[in-house]
Amino acid sequence: MRKLLLISFLFFMIGLNAQSFRAGLQLGLAASQVTGDQLAGFNKVGMFGGVFVNYPTGDLGDIQLELNFIQKGSRKNAHPDKGDYEQYIMRLNYVSLPLFYRFKFKKILSIELGAEFAYLISSKEFDVYGIITPDPRKADFRDFDLSAFAGLGIKFYDRFRLVFRYSYSVMPIRPQPDEGFFYYDAGQFNEVLLTTVQYQF
Repeated sequence: MRKLLLISFLFFMIGLNAQSFRAGLQLGLAASQVTGDQLAGFNKVGMFGGVFVNYPTGDLGDIQLELNFIQKGSRKNAHPDKGDYEQYIMRLNYVSLPLFYRFKFKKILSIELGAEFAYLISSKEFDVYGIITPDPRKADFRDFDLSAFAGLGIKFYDRFRLVFRYSYSVMPIRPQPDEGFFYYDAGQFNEVLLTTVQYQF
């Protein structure tokens, strides 16, 4: 993990000092759910923010690398008024490193296609009684998450861009559990809808 952060930091420093590279900041919100947790809906909202550098490749677009913090997971709220007292929250905090190509259309629209490598900083699960004690029969969350994503960017003003992304894990964030647990057969996967505003220096 330290090597990953060091390499990313060096990349950004090079980008800041090279005339061909352009750097920026971004901040937004991530609405997420986890396939395989028996819940449905992008009900878990988390923070998202980070820095990026990009390199123009001519009129078609540019290549962009980012270093971000993102909160993923899932959530189900209790509804006592409807007789539903079940509550569940999965909180997953990641440091992520997306790499993608951005295709430009006209002057303000762009499409992004790429992959995101993420390292799990912390994970917790909650129910109505508080923090859920990990069950030794159930697999732990993996330290890494690899996702593919696509996005749409809309440029406004001179240096700002509004970006919408959809991402999905290409490998389970938690493997299929042992027998006795009723979960998705292939394991659990992150699914995220991201909205962020980017500012380019």
